[in-house]
Amino acid sequence: MNHSKIYCLTPLEINIPYRKSGRFLTGLIALLVVMAGFCFAGPQDAYGQEQEKDEWVSLFDGKTLNGWSVHSGFAKYHIEDGAIVGTTVKGSPNTFLCTDREYGDFILEFEVRLDPRLNSGVQIRSNIAEEEKVFVFGGADGKLQRRKVPPDRVYGYQVEIATEKRGSSGSIYDEARRAFMLAGTTSDPAAGKAFKDGQWNKFRIECKGDRIRTWINDVPCVDLRDGMTSRGIIGLQVHGVGKDATAYQVRWRNIRIQAEDQGVEPPVVSGREAVLRCTPAWTGKRMEDGRPYVPDDILERMKNVSVTMAWSIVRGAGYRNCYENAAGWIIMYPDEAIVGRVLTTQYMPSHPDYNRAIMRQGHAEGRIGSSNSWPIDMLQKGDVYVADCFGKVVDGTLIGDNLGNAIYAKSGNGVIFDAGVRDLEGIEAIKGFNAWHKGADPSYLREVMMTAINVPIRIGRAIACPGDVVLAKREGIVFIPAYLAAKVVTESEAIALRDMFGHQRLKEGRYTPGQIDRKWTPVIQNDFRNWLKSNIDELPVPRDVIEGVLDPKTRNW
Repeated sequence: MNHSKIYCLTPLEINIPYRKSGRFLTGLIALLVVMAGFCFAGPQDAYGQEQEKDEWVSLFDGKTLNGWSVHSGFAKYHIEDGAIVGTTVKGSPNTFLCTDREYGDFILEFEVRLDPRLNSGVQIRSNIAEEEKVFVFGGADGKLQRRKVPPDRVYGYQVEIATEKRGSSGSIYDEARRAFMLAGTTSDPAAGKAFKDGQWNKFRIECKGDRIRTWINDVPCVDLRDGMTSRGIIGLQVHGVGKDATAYQVRWRNIRIQAEDQGVEPPVVSGREAVLRCTPAWTGKRMEDGRPYVPDDILERMKNVSVTMAWSIVRGAGYRNCYENAAGWIIMYPDEAIVGRVLTTQYMPSHPDYNRAIMRQGHAEGRIGSSNSWPIDMLQKGDVYVADCFGKVVDGTLIGDNLGNAIYAKSGNGVIFDAGVRDLEGIEAIKGFNAWHKGADPSYLREVMMTAINVPIRIGRAIACPGDVVLAKREGIVFIPAYLAAKVVTESEAIALRDMFGHQRLKEGRYTPGQIDRKWTPVIQNDFRNWLKSNIDELPVPRDVIEGVLDPKTRNW
């Protein structure tokens, strides 16, 4: 049985050898008169970038291989004189000493010394195959190609380390995956001669977005744009030597990295996958963030559905944790229903490290300002912002009147917050806005962090999922899976018709309560059918719903 997984690889976007011309800019001085003082731009390094606070982290402590592991082959690695030494072994394929962490955007620097009879390299943004994989891609000649990668094989971008004679050091090769050179130094004489045999050579590798640049001994080598892989391990290669029994060696030292993510995959602030996992039964149109787009007319008709009826239908479909009663909640306008498509947000007590990661990732995605404003930026008309802030009121005020106005402008709807609010008078002045919350307090939001948007959250004893339709009335809140929303509305409307008929006939004295509250006799059924036909244009229910009730194949009365 073939257990290979097939991966179709997108083609290379740009492949441009890169060489800066002229001298590097050594500094940029901007003279500004500010209160009789002068302000100078920061100094720049040899790579034309402003020097920043030193945030280098050593990947090798000079004494142990902690944080590294060997993959793909059985070449040997040991430590000698503060350097990692890789030694070839007869019969071993390419072998890689790999970091345990994966890195996305980073600057990597190291020094390397190579036996002049050996070829080597450093993997960046690379992966280790957990099982056999098959890659299908367009080759350098444009023809469709197919490559198989065995389990434990390291594959991905490799920065070449080669002899001075070969002149390819600093080039970028796609190891084991596409297996061809993505960007080479052969067209640049200075880059091709940057590596020197018999000495320590300093490499610098910068990865930012889809751009990868390399330098050797401060000489620019290549500038590649390729979006195949955005993050992965770093690996030190000992190249296979076939049947040659000679022990060739390559040495690395002073391996250090600058990486904002510190080699930890960033948290997902908001992703379609979490929404899709919550809404697998929905087959209709979806919003950009993945949430089901329940039609506006269903939302409008939902306002006439009773909480009890909605709860009954949803619970009957197997969703037994869909309801939260009103006990302990403050409802700004109890007589006004809140109905809409749920956008969820989860808040937790603040944790400096995780909050820093959330903020870093949010800003990398282009999100603006404090994290409690990010869900508001995502709201669409008809949405209801539902937030779990663990019931915190003092220092747990998620919104004041400013954010309340922003929410209403974006959604035309209200909020359900297991949290506090502030500026209550200002919020109450927002015409059309309604809120369920746990209390008002003049304090600001403190020691709270936003951890995720559009994930399942807990609201009291109920679970609220992104894409649900919420129905909140004075007695409680029902979270309705999107695919059941139309059913809740139409069945409720059909029952409402039955109730209207029954109430009218009781008032008229035509039937007794005992006749109406049991299964109807054929006489009452026929009376109901005629009543529907006579009043079809006046009844407060869509005509198609009434016709469905009249259809003997669909009626349930």
